[in-house]
Amino acid sequence: MRARLITILLAPIALVTLAACGNDEPPPPPPPPPGVTPPTNPIPPNIPGQPIPGQPVIPGQPPVPGQPPQPVSAVTLTPGFTPDPHVVMGTSGGTVSATGLHADCRGWVAANPNHLFTAAGSFTSLRLLVNGGSEDTTLVVQRPDGTYVCNDDAEGHHPIIANVTFPPGIYKVWVGSYAQGVSANYNLGFTELSSVNVARVGMPAGTLAPPPPSDLSSNYGNITLSSGFMPDPHRATGTAGGAVQAEAWDGACRGAVSQTPDHLFIASDNFTFLKILVSSQSDTTLIVQKPDGTFLCNDDDDGLNPGITGTFPPGTYRIWVGSYNESERPQYTLGLSELSSTSASEL
Repeated sequence: MRARLITILLAPIALVTLAACGNDEPPPPPPPPPGVTPPTNPIPPNIPGQPIPGQPVIPGQPPVPGQPPQPVSAVTLTPGFTPDPHVVMGTSGGTVSATGLHADCRGWVAANPNHLFTAAGSFTSLRLLVNGGSEDTTLVVQRPDGTYVCNDDAEGHHPIIANVTFPPGIYKVWVGSYAQGVSANYNLGFTELSSVNVARVGMPAGTLAPPPPSDLSSNYGNITLSSGFMPDPHRATGTAGGAVQAEAWDGACRGAVSQTPDHLFIASDNFTFLKILVSSQSDTTLIVQKPDGTFLCNDDDDGLNPGITGTFPPGTYRIWVGSYNESERPQYTLGLSELSSTSASEL
């Protein structure tokens, strides 16, 4: 009876000894469930700070632990694309100095590009324009061969990359903030048209320009007229342009204007017909705010000269003469006329 007991105790010991002395390799994985095919090329795990297998290596700093990676949007265009401009949105800035990517670059950018642009053909006249509203933005493009093209302040404080050919390939695009620690919503426009400028790209979402001042101030004085005034046209002069995009006040307006109106027009009585027009050697725009706060806007009514025609009841009207190109501050002559035949060339 005692011998049988010893045999029973030794059996499990022998089994344990065999398992410990056997092959060190782990047992093979269990077979997959019926109907499931195991992967032939499993993706290796990603190591923080190291490139993901099969993904392009992006120059710059590794992702900050605990923070999500910067999203990248993809843009694919073929020469002759429509609509033109093609506009995408994003947020500028980051923790990487663009000068570290290339000595000619400026601003602070994200570790990953904001956009991957695929040129599906050869572009000979493509331009990239950024409208960051009132913020100072920069632009960095890395070509497929690894070289860089950069710009800052091509039109006011807005960057533009032009006079560069874009052969087929994938381009990495960063939109930076000139000041460290600043981020701003922006619109990035791709265009083959020479007529497209930063204003045509549009104001970025959520951008608010300061409203016109509530007081009755002006840059170049007041104009007080009654119907039947002489001489006709009445003339005034000034310098167009400013740091505010008129489109932020009203979507139908164009051009860069000053915060303060250039002129105050005081209609002493009712004008059943009045023409307000501008003459300048440069491309200008015209913005009029009526006494009720609404806007009248025009661009290129007579060539590159703007004009507004209509009825003007008694009241005070604010007038801005804008510059279509924000970097320009052209001289102009403003005319007010009750004659429908008056043109900008007569001012």
